[in-house]
Amino acid sequence: MTRNEKNAFVKNFFDDYYLKLYNSEPVFLKNPCVPVQMIADGEDDSAEWKIWKMIPSTIDDCKIKEIEAKLEVEFPEILKIFFMTYHHMFEEPIGRNDINKPFWGLLNAFNETLAENGYLPFVWDEDHYFIRCFDLQNMPDDEKCAIVEIDHEEMFDLIYNAEEKGETLTKEDFVPYMRPVADNFYEYLKDIAEGE
Repeated sequence: MTRNEKNAFVKNFFDDYYLKLYNSEPVFLKNPCVPVQMIADGEDDSAEWKIWKMIPSTIDDCKIKEIEAKLEVEFPEILKIFFMTYHHMFEEPIGRNDINKPFWGLLNAFNETLAENGYLPFVWDEDHYFIRCFDLQNMPDDEKCAIVEIDHEEMFDLIYNAEEKGETLTKEDFVPYMRPVADNFYEYLKDIAEGE
């Protein structure tokens, strides 16, 4: 897939999914969660619950490089495009990326030990039980980066047990605990769009 095709794919996902949710059950969030710029047109600023809207992302290549440097991990191209398309306030399993807290969903799920071992945690599942990750072993080919998930309790048990024993975890230590979610991020988003 070319960069333009990836841009179109992500934009279409956001546009179609937001419209689907809006038409079935408006996307409300409690005030003051909704940044002023993201309050839907015509909504009452003082209302306790407001409909939010997507707005074009202010995240650019420089901000992506900054967060990659901070987290010490390179993002798959499709994830960069995902963040650079819209600011939005979708809940898990998409994760928020609002204008005041860009990368919030990713940072909320991020775990340094997973990242050091070839997994990029980017969001929680709907029940906040599993952390979903890109398996980065096939980078830079994002079409071959599987999406997997790990039970957060099992993950922390592994980490704490290794720390107590003074051991260093490897990717192989995590493999038995990772459950497949989708072959790649494209399938992941398609599954979300087609669900519900």
